[in-house]
Amino acid sequence: MIRKFIFASLALAAAFSSQPLWSQDCTPATLSEPGILPESLPFAQKDQSYSETISVLLFADTMVEANGQKVKAVIDSMVLLGVNGLPDGINYRCKDGINRFLPLTPSCISVYGTPTEEGTFPLEIPVMSYAKVLGFVSINQGDTIRNYVLNVYGGGASLDKIDLKSLNIFPNPASDKISVLSGDIPRLLTFNGTEIALPWEPKGPVFIADVAALPSGIYMIIANGQVARFVKP
Repeated sequence: MIRKFIFASLALAAAFSSQPLWSQDCTPATLSEPGILPESLPFAQKDQSYSETISVLLFADTMVEANGQKVKAVIDSMVLLGVNGLPDGINYRCKDGINRFLPLTPSCISVYGTPTEEGTFPLEIPVMSYAKVLGFVSINQGDTIRNYVLNVYGGGASLDKIDLKSLNIFPNPASDKISVLSGDIPRLLTFNGTEIALPWEPKGPVFIADVAALPSGIYMIIANGQVARFVKP
């Protein structure tokens, strides 16, 4: 099985803009070794154009397990099958419109548009890798990347005041569902300190919970050793 970090190198791009599709080609940054840049996606703002590119340099080979033994697999290519979970108003485009990536060949993807909804959007990015072992045996392996998240703030939010290291809750206030960007499972407490159990659904680094049944009020969410206030209207 081809190692996960190979597939992760195709968790590719984000670039928000209101320009037409044909103008959304990207220019990859120069990478000194195989991998991707940047490691996380920048924040976006509702109804505002936003542009970012993730650059990709694919590995040339890796080790796979065949019949209980480790053998070298030479990568032919990897294909990006989609970018699922993007907010309304956002699309994506591979460099030069080609979704197949070749080893040690710099490339990138743009995801573009103007987001028309706010919230936290965990992305699911299916990819397919093609390789050869023993010089002639073709293999392919599918995978889905789930370690990228797009955060879209409402029109009244000030992006230059966002602390990426702080505990982020989207939306807030919220009457239906909330998303918490956190490395730990969040805890919800009433303002008096009583803990309320919620069925948190993990999606990469985001935890989502239904809060529709909660009484209106002010709550506290604890995660990552931090405390943040949450308001249920």
